[in-house]
Amino acid sequence: MFVVDAHTHIVDEGWMPKKWWDELAKIYVHALGEMGIPINVDQVKSQIFPNFYDPDGSKLIREMDAAGIDVSVICPLDYGLALGDPKTPIEEQNQIFAEIQKKYPKRIIAFVSVDPRRPDAEKIVRNGLEDLGLKGLKLHPASGFYPNESCVYKLLSVAREFNVPVLFHTGQIVQPLRSKFCNPIYLDDVLIDFPELTVQAAHMSFGWRHELFHMGATKINLVVDFSGWQLIARSNFKTFCEALRECIDEFGASRVLFGTDGPYLRAAMPDKDFVEMVKNLPKKAPEGIKFTEKEIEQIMGGNAKRIYKL
Repeated sequence: MFVVDAHTHIVDEGWMPKKWWDELAKIYVHALGEMGIPINVDQVKSQIFPNFYDPDGSKLIREMDAAGIDVSVICPLDYGLALGDPKTPIEEQNQIFAEIQKKYPKRIIAFVSVDPRRPDAEKIVRNGLEDLGLKGLKLHPASGFYPNESCVYKLLSVAREFNVPVLFHTGQIVQPLRSKFCNPIYLDDVLIDFPELTVQAAHMSFGWRHELFHMGATKINLVVDFSGWQLIARSNFKTFCEALRECIDEFGASRVLFGTDGPYLRAAMPDKDFVEMVKNLPKKAPEGIKFTEKEIEQIMGGNAKRIYKL
Protein backbone atom coordinates (compact mmCIF):
# COMPACT_ATOMS: atom_id res chain seq x y z
CA MET A 1 0.00 0.00 0.00
CA PHE A 2 1.33 3.44 -0.97
CA VAL A 3 1.40 5.60 2.18
CA VAL A 4 1.60 9.40 2.37
CA ASP A 5 1.88 11.36 5.59
CA ALA A 6 -0.08 14.43 4.52
CA HIS A 7 0.85 16.54 7.54
CA THR A 8 4.10 16.36 9.49
CA HIS A 9 6.91 18.63 10.58
CA ILE A 10 10.62 18.79 11.10
CA VAL A 11 11.87 21.14 13.79
CA ASP A 12 15.04 22.46 15.33
CA GLU A 13 15.47 24.42 18.53
CA GLY A 14 16.27 27.69 16.79
CA TRP A 15 13.33 27.46 14.41
CA MET A 16 10.70 27.99 17.11
CA PRO A 17 10.27 30.88 19.58
CA LYS A 18 11.66 30.35 23.08
CA LYS A 19 8.17 30.91 24.49
CA TRP A 20 6.90 27.97 22.43
CA TRP A 21 9.43 25.58 23.98
CA ASP A 22 8.82 27.02 27.48
CA GLU A 23 5.05 26.52 27.30
CA LEU A 24 5.28 23.15 25.56
CA ALA A 25 7.56 21.92 28.35
CA LYS A 26 4.87 22.76 30.90
CA ILE A 27 2.36 20.70 28.93
CA TYR A 28 4.71 17.71 28.90
CA VAL A 29 5.29 18.04 32.66
CA HIS A 30 1.54 17.96 33.23
CA ALA A 31 0.85 15.11 30.79
CA LEU A 32 3.66 12.91 32.07
CA GLY A 33 2.70 13.69 35.65
CA GLU A 34 -0.82 12.43 34.94
CA MET A 35 0.82 9.20 33.75
CA GLY A 36 2.75 8.89 37.00
CA ILE A 37 6.06 10.03 35.52
CA PRO A 38 7.51 12.89 37.58
CA ILE A 39 9.58 15.32 35.53
CA ASN A 40 10.33 19.04 35.58
CA VAL A 41 10.56 21.66 32.85
CA ASP A 42 14.35 21.61 32.67
CA GLN A 43 14.36 17.83 32.32
CA VAL A 44 11.82 18.00 29.49
CA LYS A 45 13.97 20.53 27.67
CA SER A 46 17.19 18.58 28.11
CA GLN A 47 15.96 14.99 27.84
CA ILE A 48 12.87 15.03 25.58
CA PHE A 49 13.00 18.01 23.23
CA PRO A 50 16.42 17.18 21.68
CA ASN A 51 14.84 14.03 20.29
CA PHE A 52 12.63 16.26 18.14
CA TYR A 53 15.43 18.27 16.58
CA ASP A 54 15.98 17.26 12.96
CA PRO A 55 17.56 20.15 11.01
CA ASP A 56 18.41 18.09 7.92
CA GLY A 57 15.35 15.81 7.80
CA SER A 58 17.36 12.62 8.31
CA LYS A 59 15.41 11.59 11.43
CA LEU A 60 12.17 11.95 9.52
CA ILE A 61 13.44 9.75 6.69
CA ARG A 62 14.44 7.05 9.18
CA GLU A 63 11.03 7.27 10.84
CA MET A 64 9.33 7.03 7.45
CA ASP A 65 11.39 3.96 6.54
CA ALA A 66 10.51 2.27 9.82
CA ALA A 67 6.82 3.11 9.43
CA GLY A 68 6.48 2.24 5.77
CA ILE A 69 5.65 5.83 4.78
CA ASP A 70 6.58 6.54 1.17
CA VAL A 71 6.13 10.33 1.07
CA SER A 72 5.74 13.02 3.73
CA VAL A 73 4.42 16.58 3.45
CA ILE A 74 6.49 18.84 5.72
CA CYS A 75 5.40 22.27 6.87
CA PRO A 76 7.39 25.05 8.54
CA LEU A 77 5.61 27.14 11.17
CA ASP A 78 5.77 30.89 11.67
CA TYR A 79 4.83 31.73 15.26
CA GLY A 80 7.17 34.72 15.43
CA LEU A 81 4.66 37.56 15.54
CA ALA A 82 2.67 35.77 18.23
CA LEU A 83 5.45 34.52 20.48
CA GLY A 84 8.61 36.37 19.47
CA ASP A 85 10.82 35.68 16.48
CA PRO A 86 13.09 32.63 16.77
CA LYS A 87 16.79 32.62 16.01
CA THR A 88 16.20 31.36 12.47
CA PRO A 89 13.92 33.67 10.43
CA ILE A 90 11.02 32.11 8.55
CA GLU A 91 12.61 33.04 5.22
CA GLU A 92 15.64 30.93 6.11
CA GLN A 93 13.46 28.09 7.34
CA ASN A 94 11.62 28.00 4.01
CA GLN A 95 15.00 27.78 2.29
CA ILE A 96 16.01 24.86 4.54
CA PHE A 97 12.78 23.04 3.77
CA ALA A 98 13.38 23.54 0.06
CA GLU A 99 16.85 22.06 0.42
CA ILE A 100 15.48 19.01 2.24
CA GLN A 101 12.89 18.55 -0.50
CA LYS A 102 15.66 18.74 -3.07
CA LYS A 103 17.74 16.23 -1.12
CA TYR A 104 14.86 13.72 -0.97
CA PRO A 105 12.82 14.48 -4.12
CA LYS A 106 10.90 11.21 -4.08
CA ARG A 107 10.19 11.23 -0.34
CA ILE A 108 9.52 14.83 0.71
CA ILE A 109 6.99 17.47 -0.34
CA ALA A 110 7.71 20.79 1.38
CA PHE A 111 5.32 23.71 1.83
CA VAL A 112 6.12 27.39 2.26
CA SER A 113 4.84 29.16 5.37
CA VAL A 114 4.68 32.69 6.74
CA ASP A 115 2.44 34.74 9.01
CA PRO A 116 0.31 36.71 6.51
CA ARG A 117 0.57 39.83 8.67
CA ARG A 118 4.28 40.20 7.94
CA PRO A 119 4.88 43.14 5.58
CA ASP A 120 6.78 40.95 3.10
CA ALA A 121 4.53 37.87 3.42
CA GLU A 122 3.36 37.91 -0.19
CA LYS A 123 6.95 38.17 -1.42
CA ILE A 124 8.01 35.27 0.82
CA VAL A 125 5.24 33.02 -0.49
CA ARG A 126 5.93 33.91 -4.11
CA ASN A 127 9.65 33.28 -3.64
CA GLY A 128 8.90 29.94 -1.98
CA LEU A 129 6.66 28.72 -4.77
CA GLU A 130 8.46 30.24 -7.75
CA ASP A 131 12.15 30.25 -6.83
CA LEU A 132 12.47 27.57 -4.14
CA GLY A 133 10.09 25.09 -5.76
CA LEU A 134 7.97 24.52 -2.67
CA LYS A 135 4.73 22.66 -3.35
CA GLY A 136 2.05 24.24 -1.18
CA LEU A 137 1.21 26.87 1.44
CA LYS A 138 0.83 26.24 5.18
CA LEU A 139 -0.96 28.83 7.33
CA HIS A 140 -1.43 28.67 11.10
CA PRO A 141 -4.23 31.00 12.23
CA ALA A 142 -3.55 30.29 15.92
CA SER A 143 -0.76 32.84 15.66
CA GLY A 144 -3.47 35.50 15.72
CA PHE A 145 -5.35 35.88 12.43
CA TYR A 146 -8.53 34.56 10.88
CA PRO A 147 -8.42 32.63 7.57
CA ASN A 148 -10.81 35.06 5.88
CA GLU A 149 -8.81 38.24 6.56
CA SER A 150 -7.59 40.35 3.64
CA CYS A 151 -3.92 39.70 4.46
CA VAL A 152 -4.56 35.98 4.09
CA TYR A 153 -6.42 36.45 0.82
CA LYS A 154 -3.32 38.04 -0.71
CA LEU A 155 -1.40 34.83 -0.05
CA LEU A 156 -4.25 32.64 -1.24
CA SER A 157 -4.23 34.54 -4.52
CA VAL A 158 -0.58 33.60 -4.98
CA ALA A 159 -1.34 29.96 -4.16
CA ARG A 160 -4.15 30.02 -6.71
CA GLU A 161 -1.78 31.47 -9.30
CA PHE A 162 0.63 28.56 -8.78
CA ASN A 163 -2.17 25.97 -8.43
CA VAL A 164 -0.93 24.55 -5.12
CA PRO A 165 -2.91 23.31 -2.10
CA VAL A 166 -3.26 25.38 1.06
CA LEU A 167 -3.13 23.72 4.48
CA PHE A 168 -4.77 25.47 7.45
CA HIS A 169 -4.50 24.40 11.04
CA THR A 170 -8.04 23.86 12.34
CA GLY A 171 -9.14 22.86 15.81
CA GLN A 172 -7.90 23.62 19.29
CA ILE A 173 -4.21 24.30 19.84
CA VAL A 174 -1.83 24.00 22.78
CA GLN A 175 -0.86 27.02 24.87
CA PRO A 176 0.23 29.74 24.39
CA LEU A 177 -1.39 29.92 20.93
CA ARG A 178 -5.04 30.89 20.55
CA SER A 179 -7.67 28.38 19.45
CA LYS A 180 -10.42 30.87 18.60
CA PHE A 181 -8.82 31.69 15.25
CA CYS A 182 -8.92 28.03 14.21
CA ASN A 183 -12.64 27.34 14.15
CA PRO A 184 -13.29 25.79 10.72
CA ILE A 185 -16.26 28.09 10.09
CA TYR A 186 -13.76 30.77 9.05
CA LEU A 187 -12.76 28.59 6.11
CA ASP A 188 -16.26 28.96 4.67
CA ASP A 189 -15.45 32.32 3.08
CA VAL A 190 -12.16 30.97 1.77
CA LEU A 191 -13.82 27.99 0.11
CA ILE A 192 -16.43 30.16 -1.57
CA ASP A 193 -14.09 32.98 -2.60
CA PHE A 194 -11.36 30.63 -3.88
CA PRO A 195 -13.26 27.73 -5.46
CA GLU A 196 -10.23 26.75 -7.56
CA LEU A 197 -8.06 26.15 -4.48
CA THR A 198 -7.72 22.82 -2.72
CA VAL A 199 -7.96 23.71 0.97
CA GLN A 200 -6.76 21.14 3.50
CA ALA A 201 -8.20 21.37 7.02
CA ALA A 202 -5.82 19.84 9.52
CA HIS A 203 -6.59 17.46 12.40
CA MET A 204 -10.29 16.89 11.61
CA SER A 205 -10.63 20.14 13.62
CA PHE A 206 -10.38 18.19 16.89
CA GLY A 207 -13.24 19.49 19.08
CA TRP A 208 -14.89 21.27 16.16
CA ARG A 209 -14.94 18.15 14.02
CA HIS A 210 -18.72 17.99 13.60
CA GLU A 211 -18.81 21.52 12.19
CA LEU A 212 -15.99 20.62 9.81
CA PHE A 213 -17.60 17.37 8.70
CA HIS A 214 -20.82 19.11 7.74
CA MET A 215 -18.80 21.71 5.86
CA GLY A 216 -16.99 18.92 4.02
CA ALA A 217 -20.30 17.61 2.79
CA THR A 218 -21.15 20.95 1.18
CA LYS A 219 -17.79 22.36 -0.02
CA ILE A 220 -16.14 20.15 -2.62
CA ASN A 221 -12.79 21.99 -2.64
CA LEU A 222 -12.21 21.12 1.03
CA VAL A 223 -10.12 18.12 2.05
CA VAL A 224 -9.22 16.99 5.57
CA ASP A 225 -6.39 15.21 7.36
CA PHE A 226 -6.63 13.36 10.67
CA SER A 227 -3.10 14.03 11.89
CA GLY A 228 -2.62 14.47 15.63
CA TRP A 229 -5.24 11.95 16.73
CA GLN A 230 -2.76 9.41 18.10
CA LEU A 231 -3.44 10.13 21.78
CA ILE A 232 -7.17 9.60 21.33
CA ALA A 233 -6.57 6.56 19.12
CA ARG A 234 -4.40 5.02 21.84
CA SER A 235 -6.60 5.84 24.82
CA ASN A 236 -10.04 5.53 23.22
CA PHE A 237 -9.82 3.55 20.00
CA LYS A 238 -13.59 3.46 19.52
CA THR A 239 -13.90 7.25 19.70
CA PHE A 240 -11.16 7.60 17.09
CA CYS A 241 -12.86 5.10 14.80
CA GLU A 242 -16.24 6.76 15.22
CA ALA A 243 -14.75 10.16 14.34
CA LEU A 244 -12.91 8.83 11.30
CA ARG A 245 -15.99 6.95 10.10
CA GLU A 246 -18.13 10.07 10.37
CA CYS A 247 -15.46 12.08 8.58
CA ILE A 248 -15.39 9.64 5.66
CA ASP A 249 -19.18 9.52 5.53
CA GLU A 250 -19.46 13.31 5.30
CA PHE A 251 -16.46 14.14 3.10
CA GLY A 252 -16.43 10.98 1.03
CA ALA A 253 -13.40 8.70 1.10
CA SER A 254 -11.77 10.64 -1.76
CA ARG A 255 -11.11 13.75 0.36
CA VAL A 256 -9.67 12.30 3.60
CA LEU A 257 -5.91 12.13 4.22
CA PHE A 258 -3.71 10.26 6.69
CA GLY A 259 -1.22 12.33 8.69
CA THR A 260 0.87 12.16 11.86
CA ASP A 261 1.67 15.77 12.87
CA GLY A 262 5.10 14.52 13.93
CA PRO A 263 7.42 14.70 15.72
CA TYR A 264 5.64 15.64 18.94
CA LEU A 265 3.39 12.59 19.21
CA ARG A 266 5.87 9.84 18.34
CA ALA A 267 6.66 9.21 21.99
CA ALA A 268 2.97 8.44 22.59
CA MET A 269 2.58 6.38 19.43
CA PRO A 270 5.38 5.74 16.92
CA ASP A 271 4.42 6.51 13.33
CA LYS A 272 4.75 2.81 12.52
CA ASP A 273 2.06 1.92 15.06
CA PHE A 274 -0.32 4.60 13.79
CA VAL A 275 0.17 3.48 10.19
CA GLU A 276 -0.52 -0.14 11.11
CA MET A 277 -3.54 0.79 13.21
CA VAL A 278 -5.19 2.60 10.31
CA LYS A 279 -4.20 -0.03 7.74
CA ASN A 280 -5.84 -2.70 9.89
CA LEU A 281 -9.16 -0.90 10.33
CA PRO A 282 -11.02 -3.07 7.78
CA LYS A 283 -10.27 -6.10 9.96
CA LYS A 284 -9.93 -4.65 13.46
CA ALA A 285 -12.44 -1.82 13.80
CA PRO A 286 -14.74 -1.92 16.86
CA GLU A 287 -18.01 -3.77 16.54
CA GLY A 288 -20.57 -1.81 14.53
CA ILE A 289 -18.00 0.35 12.70
CA LYS A 290 -16.84 -0.71 9.25
CA PHE A 291 -14.08 0.45 6.91
CA THR A 292 -13.42 -1.03 3.48
CA GLU A 293 -10.01 -1.87 2.04
CA LYS A 294 -10.65 0.62 -0.77
CA GLU A 295 -11.38 3.44 1.69
CA ILE A 296 -8.18 2.76 3.60
CA GLU A 297 -6.10 2.63 0.41
CA GLN A 298 -7.55 6.01 -0.57
CA ILE A 299 -6.96 7.78 2.73
CA MET A 300 -3.52 6.27 3.31
CA GLY A 301 -2.08 7.48 0.01
CA GLY A 302 -4.35 7.24 -2.99
CA ASN A 303 -5.98 10.62 -2.42
CA ALA A 304 -2.63 12.27 -1.71
CA LYS A 305 -1.31 11.08 -5.07
CA ARG A 306 -4.03 13.12 -6.75
CA ILE A 307 -3.99 16.17 -4.48
CA TYR A 308 -0.20 16.58 -4.40
CA LYS A 309 0.28 15.52 -8.02
CA LEU A 310 2.62 12.65 -7.17
